[in-house]
Amino acid sequence: MKVARKVQFKTNEICVGDQITVRLSGFGKFTATAQRVADKGILFLFDEVIARHPMNETNNTNEGGFDKSDMRRWLRETVLPAFPEKLRTRIREITLPTYGEIFGHDDFYENFEPDDDEQFELMKRRGNRVCDFEDDWCWWWLRNATKRSVSSAGFADVSSLGPAGSDIASHSGGVRPEFWLVK
Repeated sequence: MKVARKVQFKTNEICVGDQITVRLSGFGKFTATAQRVADKGILFLFDEVIARHPMNETNNTNEGGFDKSDMRRWLRETVLPAFPEKLRTRIREITLPTYGEIFGHDDFYENFEPDDDEQFELMKRRGNRVCDFEDDWCWWWLRNATKRSVSSAGFADVSSLGPAGSDIASHSGGVRPEFWLVK
């Protein structure tokens, strides 16, 4: 049985596909959609790109992967503090989605550092991968670095029309964060 909510009602139970509105100070007002619901919390992904930012501002490298990137630091030091305090205190982690979460593990996935994440059900539809920034379609970053045999400077991304791609770490790409919200 498939259930589609057609009427809004108040509930404390969040399901995959439910949206919340988030006002990020200095960035604007956005929606985020629940992609996973687990015992440890709810994983939300912003529906739009919230800003453009390079993965690594001055070094055109993917050395250290996402964990050592300028992007990770920027998400924690700039984006996280922009959340309303009531929401921020419930966020366990803010990051970028992985290739696996957006595309699964197809043939192109072999070009990137591995992850063991299952594809979000909503991302199986290409239209949910397409988003914009300031009314202009744009590509956006994923956190998987390219393998050294492919490029020592690239990271995975989602192209403006929804397929998988990669780009150079110093380019300013779209940022579409995901965050775990504790229940």
